[in-house]
Amino acid sequence: MSTELIDRVSERLSYFNVKIAHIFTETALEPDLGAKVEDLPLGGNLKQMLKQVGIHRLYKFQEEAYNKISHGNNVMIVSGTGTGKTEAFLIPLLDLALKGERSVLVYPTKALARDQLERVRRLASPLGVEMGVFDGDTPEKERKRLYENPPHILITNPDMIHIGLPLSYRFRRLIRTADHFVFDEVHSYDGVLGSHIRMISDRLRELTDYHVIGSSATIDASPYLFEELFGVKGEIIYGSPRRKGVAIHALLNIGSASRWTLSAYLTAFLVKEGYKVLTFVDSQQMAELIAKITARFGEENIHVHRAGINKEDRLKVEESIKSGKIKGVIATPTLELGIDIGDLDVVIMAENPPNYTKYLQRAGRAGRRSKIGYIFTLLGEDPIDTYYLRKPTEFFNRKVLPLTFDVSNKEVVKIHAAAYLAEKGSLRLGRVIPKAWVKAYEELVKDGKVKIENNVVSALPPLYSYVRSTYLRSTGPIVGLYDRDGNRLGERELPVALYDIYPQAIYFISKRNYIVEDVKLDSLRATLRRAKDDLSYYTKPVYSTHLLSFEEIEERKVFGLPVKYGISEIMISVDGFATYEISGNKNKPKQEFFYKEPIIFTYTTKGVLIKHPILEEFNEFDSIEAYHATEHVLISSARVVAGASMTDLAGISYPTGHVVIYDSVVGGSGVSKLLYDRLEEAYDISIDITGKCDCEDGCPKCIYSPYCGNNNKMLSRRKSHRLMTKIKLGEFDNSVEQNINGKPIV
Repeated sequence: MSTELIDRVSERLSYFNVKIAHIFTETALEPDLGAKVEDLPLGGNLKQMLKQVGIHRLYKFQEEAYNKISHGNNVMIVSGTGTGKTEAFLIPLLDLALKGERSVLVYPTKALARDQLERVRRLASPLGVEMGVFDGDTPEKERKRLYENPPHILITNPDMIHIGLPLSYRFRRLIRTADHFVFDEVHSYDGVLGSHIRMISDRLRELTDYHVIGSSATIDASPYLFEELFGVKGEIIYGSPRRKGVAIHALLNIGSASRWTLSAYLTAFLVKEGYKVLTFVDSQQMAELIAKITARFGEENIHVHRAGINKEDRLKVEESIKSGKIKGVIATPTLELGIDIGDLDVVIMAENPPNYTKYLQRAGRAGRRSKIGYIFTLLGEDPIDTYYLRKPTEFFNRKVLPLTFDVSNKEVVKIHAAAYLAEKGSLRLGRVIPKAWVKAYEELVKDGKVKIENNVVSALPPLYSYVRSTYLRSTGPIVGLYDRDGNRLGERELPVALYDIYPQAIYFISKRNYIVEDVKLDSLRATLRRAKDDLSYYTKPVYSTHLLSFEEIEERKVFGLPVKYGISEIMISVDGFATYEISGNKNKPKQEFFYKEPIIFTYTTKGVLIKHPILEEFNEFDSIEAYHATEHVLISSARVVAGASMTDLAGISYPTGHVVIYDSVVGGSGVSKLLYDRLEEAYDISIDITGKCDCEDGCPKCIYSPYCGNNNKMLSRRKSHRLMTKIKLGEFDNSVEQNINGKPIV
């Protein structure tokens, strides 16, 4: 069966001159067995219930988790999708519930929390263990029930905890009287959300200690990571990387073909063949585009699941794919987590995921419930794709990276310091309160939201409105998207919103075309109007970025180069836009248009500042081509060494040899710090990419970027390779100090 499907796919894709570059067959055995349920010190009712649902023996890692959790140890359970990690923490918590102790299960999203309800209820209800879900959608009657009779197990999400603790005394009591806290799907807590989770944990433990349990799919976990994420010490328990069964992974060499067209074709073909298919893409707009293209291949019953669309639409898609009403879904990482959407036969990755952890998580959705899973990953003319096409075995032998998040993000610290003060009313600024929180309170004094007298900080009325307006899913301002009648269509976060939302931009929502009429950053509002569905072009912004200031945090040498990591103030100026034919050259715009007044947004983040040498054989134009290309390829290499997505980092190059690579979110995400720590490896990969590409002097396979602000002008692969090779060999003179100067190139 497996060979037959692979052969049919290979035959079909040959029409597009696409070849299967590599096949990897993954076979996972059952995890090592542990103690029999009968031999565990569990209550009789719990033993009987476990046997009734078919659990007669625990896996070894489940037994270890039971022993440690029962004794109050902080642990993180790391095991693959469908391997029993939920049971690993749930069985000991049920045992504790029968003794009168209460637990709070925290899931990253409302959808996932409610999805897990039935799974928990299956084990809890026969025991008489009370449970409930508390989130923004919980009706008032149910909230009252939970307040009056706190359940043994409460399921919620970080957003509810964030707002509920300071603004509802009844919710506060519900949470503060719990004995144990579980954070499931820890692998999703990277970037800004990881920073928020650390602050949530600090608030839950009231800056002292508490019993916390983490549960995660495969990540590079360590006691250090545990303490960074939760603020307390903990142990790591490893299970199995993948559920029992077989998965067949195929890497597709698509060459210069459109990955969006091929993803749409492959999705439509497999759905017609009777397979249930989930296609992943990292861009919201590309998810919409792929879904639109599938209709051209005769399959219109394929839907989009992504952030930024109405909750009702997402729930409808989840229910429809689970029930079998639809057979295909195009999704952003919103379906990467463990939401139950039933059996899936095939996962298609329209682009190489940002890191191997995400690849494993997405691939794990295929072949669940002991079925063979098929995973097709499209690799095209992209620097990292071509790198792995040359080294396909390395693709599957990659290291699983740790989570990346920045616990010093000032914007995040400010939000949670404010929320904690709103809960307490006043705080004495002693040794317990972190220095970063004290600085945040000093900023809030300037904003008129708090006051500090005699070393005591107190909340003022404006603080509560501020806390109510804060979000955990972002640190940047949120731009609301509206139609001409004022109906809300969605939202996007700044600054990344400016890649898609600018005057005359083509924007897709639920497979429908819209044109952005105007963008008002002062009121955080964009107006869109419906456009024809058969438009023959799409748009990209023409923009420039500027480093306004840089405050050094630390410095080191990389191959003799001075490299700094620090706080970066960035200004983005969207100066116009370019149009591209859908069926034309994606690297060459059809036309460019410029605004009378640019759209400007300024924000503070964190980044890396590198001072490259000026080579004697290069004139000024040669130098900027080399620096600009080096900036592009280093950002590409960060996808390997730092697990960055294509939009996690951005960069600026200067004629003086300075290259700035910074986090694309307000306050910083931690990705640029990981690049800073692993910059030598990034240069090695960049030298490999620029040295082995067979193009004349630059192409999408080596130095072109789809997010280049000037549409990939002023780039040279050869000069970048020469520059980095000389740096690696130490054949340069960088002794002359020079300040950043000249017109920036992005």
